[in-house]
Amino acid sequence: MSKSTYLCFFMTPERPLSKKKITQQTISISPALKDKIEKYVYENNKRYPNDNRFKSISRFYNFVMEHAMESFEKGKTLDDFESFVDADIQSFFDKISFNAIIPYYENAIKTNRYESPTLEKNTFFFFTLRRLYLSRIDFDDLKSINTQFSRIRNYIFSNNITKEFRLDLFTGKGREDLTGVFEHAGLYKNLSFENYKYTAALFGLLGAKITDFLYSKKDDYCRLDLKATNLLYRKDLAKKERIKLMNHNVSYFINYNRIINDKDYYLWMKLATDKQVFIAFDNEEVKIKWVNLIENEIEKFGDKDEYHLNMLKLFEKLHWIEIISEKDLSFQFKLSESKYSHERAYLLENLAKRARVSYENEIFYLKDLKS
Repeated sequence: MSKSTYLCFFMTPERPLSKKKITQQTISISPALKDKIEKYVYENNKRYPNDNRFKSISRFYNFVMEHAMESFEKGKTLDDFESFVDADIQSFFDKISFNAIIPYYENAIKTNRYESPTLEKNTFFFFTLRRLYLSRIDFDDLKSINTQFSRIRNYIFSNNITKEFRLDLFTGKGREDLTGVFEHAGLYKNLSFENYKYTAALFGLLGAKITDFLYSKKDDYCRLDLKATNLLYRKDLAKKERIKLMNHNVSYFINYNRIINDKDYYLWMKLATDKQVFIAFDNEEVKIKWVNLIENEIEKFGDKDEYHLNMLKLFEKLHWIEIISEKDLSFQFKLSESKYSHERAYLLENLAKRARVSYENEIFYLKDLKS
């Protein structure tokens, strides 16, 4: 039979001191719960000696019950106690997040789909999260992991962009036999994909390796099968090993098999970062159309004094040239004269319409016709 303990405390209505009345209330609770309450009040009284809520067990109970009843009167139910976001987690994420209008942000991050969440580009973000988990989780204790994940889960659901956020853990004989299944389902395609790949990277940073993967674009659903590595239990940085594991995890989301089955511009964005790749046009009319369009808008919306520089930037972005000095308006061709003489001639003719073009030691210079 389970044992119970009687706990007596005083209920104090909020009234002027001259009319204050105290009512005694006795309840029956388990010894374990009684110990938890006493420990909680004692520790918080030491931490916050001026906080009247922790001056005694009675004051603590009175505060909790009074505010619980106020919540019920406002429409809250007992089930809401399982999903509220605690102040500690809320305060932490408020420092590294912001409020945004979801439809606007959903569209704005569309082109970011295949950008990798690397440690180098997101150092503060990832290390801040790592400190949060290391300070609150004992990875040898499943209860500790589940408790903290539940706190994070409540915060995630409070943002109204998630349908499911679940972690199931399975133990084995040893520490590295720990495995898990993480499931995440979202409400917004682009926001969800960002969350999926950043979560995969974070698992890698902490020391969990993705061993199997399922992603449904149609259902906006992601499942990660995870396995603990020795990094999960190490406190040292081990930067190279963690980066390697992060890259492994993220590769399930960002890879060329996925990119070539998506919109064309995702592949073009990747190619644009390689200076050895350049843009060639299918025919002369297409080339003239695009160059004239960009040239006209440079003239319409740009600074007149920067016209020549902006034209050089256009051809540099096509990877035809490399600007040597923006101040001197100097550049070198990246296209060989033997293979791409037509493109080189077209570029020089275009620039010569409004500038004097000179050449010295394989470097070309522009001078405004008016100077």
